[in-house]
This record gives sequence, C-alpha cells and structure tokens, in this order.
Amino acid sequence: MLAGLVPLYAAADATAARDGECTAASSDCVAVGKWNFSVALGAGIRTNPLVGGQDIPLVVIPQFSYYGKRFFIDDLDLGFTLAENDTNTLNLVASPGYDRVFFYRSDLQNIFVGGFPTGFGDAALALPAERVPRNTPNAIQVPPRSRGITYLAGPEWTFKLDGVSGQLDLLHDVTGQDDGTEIRAALGLPLIKSKGSLTASLGLTWKSAAIVDYYYGAPGIYEGRSALDPFVKLGYTLPLGGKWRFNTFAEYERLGSAIADSPIVAEHHVTTAFIGTVYTF
Repeated sequence: MLAGLVPLYAAADATAARDGECTAASSDCVAVGKWNFSVALGAGIRTNPLVGGQDIPLVVIPQFSYYGKRFFIDDLDLGFTLAENDTNTLNLVASPGYDRVFFYRSDLQNIFVGGFPTGFGDAALALPAERVPRNTPNAIQVPPRSRGITYLAGPEWTFKLDGVSGQLDLLHDVTGQDDGTEIRAALGLPLIKSKGSLTASLGLTWKSAAIVDYYYGAPGIYEGRSALDPFVKLGYTLPLGGKWRFNTFAEYERLGSAIADSPIVAEHHVTTAFIGTVYTF
C-alpha cells in the first residue's frame, strides 16, 4: 500500500497462513513464524507535490515481513492480532506518518515503498527552502522547518469475502509530534486472475487538521485544515519461474484542498509507478 496506507491486506494474508493453507510465502499467503524477504528491481518514480520538490526515483525496493501467531511486521508497520475468523481480522497496528516522504529523501518510506525513524542526517537532506515560485504573483517566503518522524497507532479491521479485500484503520499519533488522527480505508478488487493477476485498489485517507498543519502549514501564513485524499491503484504480477516474478503498478492520489492550498504545495496530486521484477529469498 502506498499513499500512506498500511500495506493492504497483510493481516488477511496472515490469516490464510494460520489456517494452514501454505508453508511458504506466496502472493496469497505467508508462512507463520518465518521471516520473508524480497527485493524489487526496476524503474519507477514517486512525484513530489512540494514547491521545488524533486521527484523520488524507485529502482531497488526491498521488502520484509514476519507473521507470528499474533504479532506481525510488514516493512515499517507493526501489528498485533486481537481476534480473527475466516473472513474478518481485528488488529492493533502502528504505522509511520506518510507525508514526511516529500520533505526528506532519506525517509525510509522512500526505500521500503508500499507500505512499499531515520539516522541518515535528515536535517542536511531536507529541501533547501519552502517557498512559492519567484515568478508567482504575491510570492510568499516560507521559512524552512523540520518535520520529525511520526508513528500512528490504533485499531485496524480487515476482511476478505469472495476475493474482495477491505481495510479500515483508525490511527492517532503516538510520538507526540503532531497529535493528529488519520482514518485509512481501502478496498482491493481482483480484475483478472489467470497465470498472472491484475488487481485494483480504491481508497482514501482522512487527515485531521493537526496532521495537515504539521506538514503543510506555514506559521503566521497558512494554517492547515483537515483533508481527504482519495487514491486508485492498479497492479499486475506474473510468475516468471523459480523465485522471480514480474511486477508493475501505478497509483494516483488526489490531495485534499487543505493540502493543495498550502503555499508550499505546487501540485494537487501524487503519482507513483513502478515496473520491474521481484526476487523472493
């Protein structure tokens, strides 16, 4: 999952594994009690909507996960399963705040894309300034400021029914950076399933005013409001033999007006795309 969502349907995949349907990682399930590692090699990009922001290249995308009886890790996301049955799962999850990826190239979410704390000297890698373009009428200088690493935590409900997967997360900042709240919701729909599989994901993220203001506000100039960001994603995967598979996806996220109206934002959308191969260790 991209666009800030917890990697979609991780808990549902783990449920299938707990039911004994597989003993090794696959596109449908993962084995319980084992670490899973893979790496995607290819070409892709994540656009940066900030004024003066550079688009983020995607070339090598590592992924890792672990699913125990209750506890699971999926890249940068952590979770604990409270209850489950054949179609529904209730978890407690913790997930990093997504918007920081546009301000710091070194943010780990620009490496572990998908969802797919950093120690890479973020202050030195921040955008040089936050400003509207010089040729914009009534240009406003916005002093640069740092954005810390945030983690949001809360309950998550997932379900699988007749091939359709769903997810609803109610999350709140637990790091004390912005004290904001997010609601994340998505549906995964299978479109074609033969030798390869084509899937679509539709969803949205609601961000409270505290989160929007923390990332996109400008003290004394612009105060953020709550925002609703819808997204759509198409993905295709095809086994190539052995541990290799072909994978490509494209995602479009529309930024809410409270974000798009910020003087440090130049674009009203974010596009992420990737094409390449994936090797599973």
